[in-house]
Amino acid sequence: MKKYLEQVMHQSVDERPFDAPEKLPLGCRNAFELNIVKLGQREFLLAEPIEDMNLTELRKSRIQLERYTGYPCAFYLKKVNWYAAPKMVEEGIPFVWENRQVYLPFLGMLLQESRKEPPKQCTVISFLTQKLLLKALYENWQDVMAAQAADLLGVSRMSITRCYDEIEALGLPFLKMQRRSRRFHAMADKKEMWEVMRPFLRDPIIRTFRLERKPDTEMILSGTSALAEYSMLGEDSCVTYAVRKDQIKALGLKEIRETPPDEEPACIVQEVGYILPFGENKAVDPLSLMLMLSDEELDDPRVESCVEEMLEELVW
Repeated sequence: MKKYLEQVMHQSVDERPFDAPEKLPLGCRNAFELNIVKLGQREFLLAEPIEDMNLTELRKSRIQLERYTGYPCAFYLKKVNWYAAPKMVEEGIPFVWENRQVYLPFLGMLLQESRKEPPKQCTVISFLTQKLLLKALYENWQDVMAAQAADLLGVSRMSITRCYDEIEALGLPFLKMQRRSRRFHAMADKKEMWEVMRPFLRDPIIRTFRLERKPDTEMILSGTSALAEYSMLGEDSCVTYAVRKDQIKALGLKEIRETPPDEEPACIVQEVGYILPFGENKAVDPLSLMLMLSDEELDDPRVESCVEEMLEELVW
């Protein structure tokens, strides 16, 4: 630790153990190796987690460590995912990422190794992560590791690891580090969990086909047609369906002529980023449906009332 800091900062570093651990709550006392580091005339607490911690845990620990020690706190981390590092910089959380990056804002310092190019930062939640969050809410996931989540969603463990990285980087409080692995814990109150994650979710619709005829195959309902399936809303004369990208070619959607904008189509087909099976799998799941409905549709008192009815009966 000392050697790395001296190497990147090009100055001598004094380091001594923090000598008053009794001041700390038991959780912090046992979770970190704590040292006081002196750079020039400035001292700060450098906390190295004994086991891997996620971003939510680091946030909470920093507040406690600074409160009880009186020192600015920085974390010494041997492993950080590339999504969490820029998030920590954005939030002003000081850290030293071994052989990669040093961020000490109380010293006006941000240094980064240039040997490895980080991947582009994720600015929009992926559809797979969104699907995972919704499935976890519906099924009340507790203590779900990446391997279990991969089985539940039918994808690779690596894909779920990336989803967990996104969730952590977004600061969503659903991952806990237990026995050196991240585990998903859904909130007990589904409505509260929805409110926490809603600002990060996006409309699953990628594009819309307004077709002169309905494809000769079964598709699941979407839009207000799905809402009619879940509630007492009357059915539209023009039914709306949802399909995934991989279904478009098989259904021959691009071979069916589209209706001019001023004419009513025989049906509407929405290409969506994911389909999450729900209930009898006749329609898109209720919360994805919420994300699909336009402001104009939600302004309709009948639609608004039926949405509330759907959520109370099927989700909350």
